[in-house]
Amino acid sequence: MRVSRRGVESTDSPVNGRISLVNKLSDDDVLAWRDLASHAVQPNPLYEAECLIPSARYFSNGGEIALVVAEEGGRFFGCFPVAWVAGNVRPSITWPGIRRPSFSTQVRRLDYDGTPLLREERGVETAVTLLSVLRRRDLDQAADVLVFEALDADGPVASFIAAAAEQLKVPIHTYRTWTRPLVRRREEPTYRSSSDYQSDRKIAKLRRQLGEKLGGEVAIVDRGDDAAALEQVISLEAAGYKLKAGVAMMAHPGEAEWFREMCAQFRAEHRLHLYCLQVGDSVIAMQLMVRGGEGLFGLQTIFDEGFAKYSPGIILHDELLDRFHHETDAQWHDTCTYAGNETLLRLYPDRRSVSTVLVAVGGPVASNYFRLYASVQELLGVDSAFRRRHPRLCGALDSALSKLGMRPRYNAP
Repeated sequence: MRVSRRGVESTDSPVNGRISLVNKLSDDDVLAWRDLASHAVQPNPLYEAECLIPSARYFSNGGEIALVVAEEGGRFFGCFPVAWVAGNVRPSITWPGIRRPSFSTQVRRLDYDGTPLLREERGVETAVTLLSVLRRRDLDQAADVLVFEALDADGPVASFIAAAAEQLKVPIHTYRTWTRPLVRRREEPTYRSSSDYQSDRKIAKLRRQLGEKLGGEVAIVDRGDDAAALEQVISLEAAGYKLKAGVAMMAHPGEAEWFREMCAQFRAEHRLHLYCLQVGDSVIAMQLMVRGGEGLFGLQTIFDEGFAKYSPGIILHDELLDRFHHETDAQWHDTCTYAGNETLLRLYPDRRSVSTVLVAVGGPVASNYFRLYASVQELLGVDSAFRRRHPRLCGALDSALSKLGMRPRYNAP
């Protein structure tokens, strides 16, 4: 996205808006960004400077990652990242696009949380400003649709965005909503009260057998302060199926460097947790988490596939329910996992709804096409009653919709 160092200005609101390349932000901008993150009504460490500045530095598309900002007097009131996506490229994990250019908040290959950083103060006004920036037709690379990937569906930020779209009279459509597992703090550690007793016994048995196999006691260690442990995350991931499937960090240039720098930034702020399931010095499974506000965000779980029959990932997640309660003051732990992760849905007792939300930011013709698209999706889309009732007709339906550029994607991301 070709924008100036200070960006494209919008004067539609007392809160000024601009869009600037992340790698062109000034030191004062970064300070204001960090201040916003510490006061955001909903935390999201993946949209903080600690994550996105390394993204812009190391990823192949890093030079195109931009930050949409609403500010006043040097104070950031809201921001989120975007990347311009051509009409023949898929804009996000869950949304296939409509063959028109779009702005996507999924600026990395993996997207754990897509909730923008906004202050509660002047929330709707800020959201109006942010959307107005992307509606400007004099941008070097304008688009017709803005896609928010993995937006918290029930929080205040989604409400601000919906209210802003209504105020601007632009169409908005929730393409898909799904739930993912998390745990919320309780007075007592009763997080397993609803789980099956036999499952608890099975996990305990697997843990005992793993210790016997390796000749030692199974322990859980937080190695968030150990930089060397991060190298084990990278190497352990590369040793398994993810590398063969092309989804490991080592399969994508720049991702390992991004990962190291991001984790180093969060470690310096004492916000990084890396829980390791190990027997002696043998690391069997690892769970990386980052603190954001009152919550913990689970970014990655990996395990040594040579011990897969002992379900080390499940053992680790089960133990983390106790660690969450007794060793942190976090109010919740979001697994940030993909839709339909049945294993974690069984282990974690609570739920968070997240959505793929589309906002029309193009001109009148594009907006009218978007309204038609949204109407079709309401009737025939991924969350429609039609697909639940008539699954056999979906193949022919998708073929017809694809000719109109409206083919939905209804399988799990």
